[in-house]
Amino acid sequence: MAREGLQWQTPTMIAAFALLLAYLIASVSLSVVYSRSQGADVRTVDFAGASGMGRRYGWRVGVAIAFADIIKGALAAGVVLILEPRAIWFAPAIVALGHCYPIWHGFNGGQGLSPATGALGVADPLTGLVTFVSGLGTMALHRLFKLERFIKLTAQPFGGLVGLAITYITARARAGEIAGWGVVLLGAVLLIRGLQVLLSPKPGSS
Repeated sequence: MAREGLQWQTPTMIAAFALLLAYLIASVSLSVVYSRSQGADVRTVDFAGASGMGRRYGWRVGVAIAFADIIKGALAAGVVLILEPRAIWFAPAIVALGHCYPIWHGFNGGQGLSPATGALGVADPLTGLVTFVSGLGTMALHRLFKLERFIKLTAQPFGGLVGLAITYITARARAGEIAGWGVVLLGAVLLIRGLQVLLSPKPGSS
């Protein structure tokens, strides 16, 4: 009986350790690091993340930050895949949590979609691609029609929330119930962060 308990606990402990490492990696906010290297923390004037960086430093910087965040999410999820593959579908939610609430930057980070997309790509490349395409398309429509005037959410969380239903269907079909729960947890993180951004005054507006 003791051996059975040990066999049950060991994978659980490894999974917890792997997910903790993923959180710590995702907590490195590239937006904050870059903006501070330019002499100011972007969070004093805008939200961290690709959208805010694009508004403050130009679209090239915004695109670079978005792709760097995708790579960061993939790296963090890769750690989970190596250490405990059975926990991989929980990695996207943990990566988004680290990005949105980074321990290294006062728990005030970005909005989670780009690193979560990278993590989903590691969990299942097709699901990651679907998330990327649906999220990018929704963000493009958001900017084209200037929807932020009406819903206040910036393009990234809006694109993420709209694309979650498609991501859920794809992940569930590809990997079963556990993948579906992983996407639900990811959606909860993005929704909470999105509501926080929606209800908070824009940085620098006071």
